[in-house]
Amino acid sequence: MGLSPMRTAVNEGGPDAVATPAAAERLTALADWALGQLAPRADYVQVFAEQTLEIRTETLDGRELATRLEPHEGLGCMVLQNDRWRYRHVAASELPALAHWLRGPEQRAQPSLPCRWPDLPETGFVPVAAKDWRVAGADVPYTLRAMEDFTARTIAVADSDGLRASSSSQRTRQRLEATVSDHGARSRGLSRYVLHETSQRPYPGAGAVARQALDNALHASRAAVTGQFCTPVVFGPSAAAGFLHELIGHALEGDNFALDSVYLAALRRGPAITDKLTIIDDPSLADGHGSRPIDDEGMQTRPTTLLAQGKIVSPLTSVRTSRRNGYTPSGSGRRMDYRHLALPRASNTVVLPGTEEPTEMHRDTRAGVLIVDCLGAGMINLATGEFSFAGLNCTYVTPGGERIPARDVSLVGDALDALSRIDAIGSDMGGDSSTCGKQGQLVGIGVFSPSMRFTGLKWTAS
Repeated sequence: MGLSPMRTAVNEGGPDAVATPAAAERLTALADWALGQLAPRADYVQVFAEQTLEIRTETLDGRELATRLEPHEGLGCMVLQNDRWRYRHVAASELPALAHWLRGPEQRAQPSLPCRWPDLPETGFVPVAAKDWRVAGADVPYTLRAMEDFTARTIAVADSDGLRASSSSQRTRQRLEATVSDHGARSRGLSRYVLHETSQRPYPGAGAVARQALDNALHASRAAVTGQFCTPVVFGPSAAAGFLHELIGHALEGDNFALDSVYLAALRRGPAITDKLTIIDDPSLADGHGSRPIDDEGMQTRPTTLLAQGKIVSPLTSVRTSRRNGYTPSGSGRRMDYRHLALPRASNTVVLPGTEEPTEMHRDTRAGVLIVDCLGAGMINLATGEFSFAGLNCTYVTPGGERIPARDVSLVGDALDALSRIDAIGSDMGGDSSTCGKQGQLVGIGVFSPSMRFTGLKWTAS
């Protein structure tokens, strides 16, 4: 793995602020130009300027499959005009057309731009060689698909309230899927790793990341648990944060939190959640996939306490949700790229550790315990609170203490009931990266938590 030197620069405030990289300076100038074109005809204007280069490489069993380069370059403009929010995006090549958006049908000369659009960055990104993903000493046949997503992103934001901010960042996310076959049955194992400019962890090497995926596939291949169960479920480090991100984190996004639904109304009233549970959204973590110095609306990011000792504290907000609902701004507006409106989204969901010994949480002499090390795809219905999620890297511990791998695990239930069943929070801690979808926009988030045990959850394995 080779990465060019990375840096993140933030520029907020007036002319005395610290200088930003050249690309950010140009984007700031272009955002200011667009603001000047739109502000006279609107009550509020926010301009988001972006230059992003995404590089994805994909390999299979030591062979290169594909490399994709995709730039995202343009402006996204949100205006409030006569109590109505409007949004328009323009690509970098179409900027002069933006000046006529709010002006009506009259013809005007094309306005000149303050500077040219910056050139795409020289990243210095060097992907892992396809052959280096092979697992040394593997004693079983396997298939390994590896994907590396590199992103070099520079943004600048200007609004009619006087906000000016910019940032530049680079990061790489590696995702691996190993498959082993046994008598016609195929078992998958996954692993993920994130590298970016604030990372403090030493990179373990491509072989170690691949080995984790293969070990998880081998674990699934030994699965011997089938049927329907209702037992205690222990979510391992990071998996617990993933579960609570879905049950509580999405509900506490400002636009969702304002909805009038049975589940959200009950959550606001306060279900019987243990007072040992505290959840924070923290965009400042050194190794968080969702970490960033400013959000996509130029707000300085900061940790936001979502739940403290089992009680709701504050929702995550964007500019629109703050203005519309009177919420305290949290700097949580995020968007997939300039073509999308910013939505209130999580950055890194963090569950504070408790005091329970994790190994003690695995014991149950009546029904056994399911251990879920990773949460897969799934959904929660925010109208009713019903959920369904896939559990990955799962182990069933029998009442006698035998540990049996389980695969194709599905967890279903009611969120309010599940939240009332938290009975232990571990003293350990772990983290992972994930991709979260909302209204058609995918963004990266981090999930960090100790192990947690829930009593009496329903699950199936096949």
